[in-house]
Amino acid sequence: MTENSNDSGRRADRSIFFPLLIIFSGVLLLLSNLNFISGDFWSLIIRFWPIFFVIGGIDDLLNRKWTGAIINFGIGSILILANFGLSSMSTWQIITNYWPILVIGIGLDIIFRGRSVLGSLVGVGLAIVLILGLFWFAFLGTSPNEATSKPIRFELGDIQQAELNIKPLAGKLILNKADSNEQLLDGEIFSANHDDLSIESELNGKTQKITISSPQQIIIPSKNMSNNSPWELFLNADVPFLINIEQVIGAQDLLLTGLNIQDLESNLVIGTMKISLPDIEKLEGDLECIIGEMVIVVPEGLSVTIELNSGMTGVTLSDGFTRAGDTIYSKNFNENKDSVKLKVNLPMGSLKVMHP
Repeated sequence: MTENSNDSGRRADRSIFFPLLIIFSGVLLLLSNLNFISGDFWSLIIRFWPIFFVIGGIDDLLNRKWTGAIINFGIGSILILANFGLSSMSTWQIITNYWPILVIGIGLDIIFRGRSVLGSLVGVGLAIVLILGLFWFAFLGTSPNEATSKPIRFELGDIQQAELNIKPLAGKLILNKADSNEQLLDGEIFSANHDDLSIESELNGKTQKITISSPQQIIIPSKNMSNNSPWELFLNADVPFLINIEQVIGAQDLLLTGLNIQDLESNLVIGTMKISLPDIEKLEGDLECIIGEMVIVVPEGLSVTIELNSGMTGVTLSDGFTRAGDTIYSKNFNENKDSVKLKVNLPMGSLKVMHP
């Protein structure tokens, strides 16, 4: 009798996480093949990866780890909703701001695992409170008004070229064309009171060098992540710009249409990057996103080549683009004429190249 009880306990503690993961991957591929959901496999993984938490919750539930089940279900559900745009914050913003909640959840799971019925109920109650708190902050919580708005403005003067270095640690960055060309650059950045932005400028002849950076040593990121557009900069369309971006986590929306961009280098470790290319005949750019999703929007008729360095990367090309090995060509590519040349490094994630 005792031996049977031990065998039953061992069976109850057997993990089914990986079988469930395989089943979910198969279902995802099937729905994709039947065109019920759009996107290639890796783009679907980028969209649905929080399901790992949900699968972990199912595994915990079957093994009677009640506290861990609540925490995994809650975190997975919130991140999935955020991935589909139903939260005021992106998935990466939630993770960057509130990752200590996961640490707290792990601690609660360890403390209340295998406890009596009363102890398990206490653990479940605390887990529910923790998840409700995360839900509040992600969907209903802090607003942009709790952050400090810092206007950015540089006069045009007789500047004939600008070098712009942008270094946000985390958040969302938007670059766009200014409605008026009276200023060289203007915009607005939201930051929490304890985040001291660094803004440096240097004038070399008729070239203006501007560097805007956030604090580089932040243990727990600031509340400015609650704002959907914490860094929004508008550039003069008549001035040639050289742009360099270094960002750890978040989103980049580079709306370069109508701008005079001579050189573009953007590095993002984790997140999403969307680049709308300017309609100019000559441009060189280096784009890197270690893990995430990249979308490149190419104006009709523009001659473009994209050299792709990829690993586990799904590639989607709209009509008018062809791929030969690691190089993507636009329909109007002509090797004897000036063209836009991009180098893309995307080890894991998805790349989509499309027309507007």
